[in-house]
Order: sequence, then C-alpha cells, then structure tokens
Amino acid sequence: MTPIRAGGLANPGDPAYNLSVSGRLDQQTNPDHVLSTSEPKASRAKVHLAAPDRLIWVVVGGIVLWGVWAFGSELMLNLRLNHEVQSLRQGNAQLAASNDQTQKELAVGGSPSAMEEAARKAGFARPGEQVYVIVKPSGSASAVASGGSTPPGSGPAAAGRPGAGKRDGGVIGAIEDFWRNLWH
Repeated sequence: MTPIRAGGLANPGDPAYNLSVSGRLDQQTNPDHVLSTSEPKASRAKVHLAAPDRLIWVVVGGIVLWGVWAFGSELMLNLRLNHEVQSLRQGNAQLAASNDQTQKELAVGGSPSAMEEAARKAGFARPGEQVYVIVKPSGSASAVASGGSTPPGSGPAAAGRPGAGKRDGGVIGAIEDFWRNLWH
C-alpha cells in the first residue's frame, strides 16, 4: 500500500486512492469529501434551466420580487391612508369652525333683543303700542301722486267696481294693501 498523505487521503493518481474509497478496482470513484452525482457533469454550454444552482436563483429572485411587491403595496396603502387622514382632519377643522359659528348664533339668538326682533318680524306688537308699516308705492300710484296721467281703468268708473283698482295697481288698491298690512 502507498503511504497516506498528511491530510489523511491517498494521492488521487495512485491505485490505492481508489481502494481507500471503494472496493471496486474496475470503476474510478470519487472520495467521500467530493460530491458525486449519478450523471456525468455537464459542460458549461449544456447547463439546464432546472439545474440546482439555477433553481436556487429562480427561488431567490421570486422571493425578492415578492418582497418588493409587498413593500410597494404597503407603501401605497400608507400613502393613501395618510391622504385620507389629512382630508378627514381638514373636514374636522371645518366642522369645528361651523360648530363655533353655530354656538355664537345660538347665544345671540337667545338674547331678549333677538327674540323681540323675531316677534316683530312675525307681526307681533306690545300691548298699547302703535305700529306703523311703511309700504313702497307701486309704479302707477307714484305716477298718480306726482300728477301724471292715470292709467286706463283706474279712473272714477273703475273705483265703483269692486277689486278693479287692486288688479290694476291703482291708488285704491295701494290704500287697501296699506290698510291690510297695517296690522300684519
């Protein structure tokens, strides 16, 4: 037998090398520390896509792509939620300003002077109080008062007909409107 080197293995060129690994002399074998396959090694030109090293890279690439997609989708979700939070905060600020304005209006509307003004607009008056209502004259009444010609149908003959002056907007109709609005 040939001497064994310091590393503990026989020289690969020696016939004892094959004996140290396998008991068969007719087939060359690899030592235990070398990975062996049942098929011969392929040349660089014949590397298949399903080779173990390629398969590892495909799996790693898939994991990296999944990580990038997951990070991107979370980033987009975060941006969308931040935008929604900002718009809700603006809406809350507008509602707070509206609430403040409403509180001020309620405080002013609850005062005695505001209640009196609302009652007067509704036509109420205090007992013993004289109410004067100012009415804007209509266009034909102002023409008659200024000395202009009277429109047809508003003369003395029209005054005898009930409601004729009111439809024409004459002086009688204006006086009737004034008299009705005096108490309302």
